[in-house]
Amino acid sequence: MTRARPPLRTPGDRGTITTELVIVLPILVSFLYLLILAGRLTDARSDVVGAANDAARAASLQTNLATAQVQAQAAAEDTVRGERLHCIGNDGAPTVDVEAFPPNPRPDQPPPPPDGFVRGADLQVTVTCQVNTSDLNFIGVGATVTLTEVAWEPIDPYRSL
Repeated sequence: MTRARPPLRTPGDRGTITTELVIVLPILVSFLYLLILAGRLTDARSDVVGAANDAARAASLQTNLATAQVQAQAAAEDTVRGERLHCIGNDGAPTVDVEAFPPNPRPDQPPPPPDGFVRGADLQVTVTCQVNTSDLNFIGVGATVTLTEVAWEPIDPYRSL
């Protein structure tokens, strides 16, 4: 019984592995860096979602819109700092905006205050954070990415303000 022999290399085949490696390796490294970028942005997005939810909850526990804005900003900053996410600008803190949307009043009720912060109102908290990705700029990725998340929280209709 004879074994099949592998074909002998011809002299023109020398260096083909090196050539293939030179062509394929940059593509593989670029793909790896794109995976790293996607992971970093996904992690940053989840941090901003958590900051928005925490800020909305903190804002809904306050007694007026001004205090709600201050407490929402503080809650978002604590969440972002705890997750080690650094936002560009605003001293590393995210930008937080709080708005109140009062329920439609019945005819026998007085109109809501101008800021809309009343029992039963819905609070909308918008958290924005710009993330720096300039360390991956050599693969053609932009330097900053803006992440924005909106969270809603109701003000308890049975609590006193």
